[in-house]
Amino acid sequence: MVVQKEHHILIVGGGTSGSVLAARLSESANIHVTLLEAGPDDSSYDSAILDPARAGDAWQGAVPLATTIMKTQNGAIPILQGRILGGTSAANGLATLRGLPQDYDRWAASGLDGWGWDDVAETFIAAENDQDFGSSPIHGNSGPLSVRRWRRDEMSHAQIAFFDGMAETGNAVVEDINNPGQSPGIGIFPVTIDKDANRLSTSLAYLTADVRQRENLEIRTDAKVSTVHIDRQRATGVTLDSGEQIDADEVVVSVGALWTPALLMRSGIGPAAHLAEHGIAVQADLPVGETMADHLGPSVPYMHPGPRGGTAGPAQSLYIGASNGRDVDYHLFPIAPAPTEDSTHFVMAAFLMHSPGNGKVQLGDSAELDPVVTAPDLPKNGREQLRQAFRKIAEWEASKAFRQSGCQPVIPCDLASEDAVSIALDRGLVSYGHMTSTCPMGPVLDADCRVRNTAGLRVVDASVMPTIPAGNTYLGCVMIAERIARKMTAEFDHQDSLQK
Repeated sequence: MVVQKEHHILIVGGGTSGSVLAARLSESANIHVTLLEAGPDDSSYDSAILDPARAGDAWQGAVPLATTIMKTQNGAIPILQGRILGGTSAANGLATLRGLPQDYDRWAASGLDGWGWDDVAETFIAAENDQDFGSSPIHGNSGPLSVRRWRRDEMSHAQIAFFDGMAETGNAVVEDINNPGQSPGIGIFPVTIDKDANRLSTSLAYLTADVRQRENLEIRTDAKVSTVHIDRQRATGVTLDSGEQIDADEVVVSVGALWTPALLMRSGIGPAAHLAEHGIAVQADLPVGETMADHLGPSVPYMHPGPRGGTAGPAQSLYIGASNGRDVDYHLFPIAPAPTEDSTHFVMAAFLMHSPGNGKVQLGDSAELDPVVTAPDLPKNGREQLRQAFRKIAEWEASKAFRQSGCQPVIPCDLASEDAVSIALDRGLVSYGHMTSTCPMGPVLDADCRVRNTAGLRVVDASVMPTIPAGNTYLGCVMIAERIARKMTAEFDHQDSLQK
């Protein structure tokens, strides 16, 4: 009788993707999973995380965060990512969008079999438990992620004014933003919240009490990894900041699109010339960190008297814009910080949904070699797309809903003028926080997210996306983790069958 070998998988990062991956891999009894998270456990979640309306508090430091500065042509943008079990799914705006079919079909067309829309759509559906649409051809009702749309009585004063004003000025009302056939138009963000309208991070959804009782799953928090061991072109384990070394049969890096490339480069995987600048021996010369994408754009400041209102999170009403009437190329929505009693300030953010992917993540000069980030350029025709968005905002300002709401611009400007976009861009860019493509499938990884020229090492997070989808990237990270977990489990099952 052949004794079945237990495969030891080490997952670095218990964030949006890592929590999903750990839960799914540990479903197989012949896989032992060790999940390493640099921050605390989700048992430390308090109302600053669980209450969607307090997301602004989370961004102000009420949640353990890793802060990185993204350099732009005329300034800098602070990028906040959750450093806690659940990662940025514990600190984001809760928006649960999929992107568009053509986004993923482009991945497949580039030679990445298994990543087209028909492939990934079933994964999106299987992951959700949609409280509004239930089971349908495009939605599921049995997955771990509870999804619904904000109700009107939960929405803030400015968000209602925006939704009503956009509908009033002739824009189509979209019942389901995740139905690609209904865009463009004004709709309500789907969000991941539980039955009590509390935030549902991926750790809460996937790493449940029952899952944590599995003997083949070990979760270690406050365990930051400094390097991955590479021995003769094979990953063999990791070293923690404490100096502790942990061996494994396979290492999966899942610390996000900024910190994953930094970890790989510290371990000798990256552009040879850049590694040489830091005296790091090259294990694999790959274009790590050289193709970062993000959703960027300007913002327009507004205010209205009185408190913010509502109990919903920051992502509520959304205008999905299509400059040519078909292809989504910008998102437009108001976003406000935590409520105040006397007045509420908010910005109308206009984010471009495409990116040339020429941003960079490199190693800095700090002792820890933390990432230094340079923003990508705006996409070709980006300014014209933003002019379309600004004309939409100008129409909203002229609506009855806007006038009756008491909303007013903080800096009056003719948004329909030719130079309005340039003026706003001169004030600075805003990031949607959707950094992707720093370790993309294709040049850095194969279609199973294995690092090229290095056995026993994978990446599973937003880094792996070949191009950025036209939507919030959180749900895409869940989808990628679900699919890679299936692939890895199938590989190990096949290996074990050959030994019998």
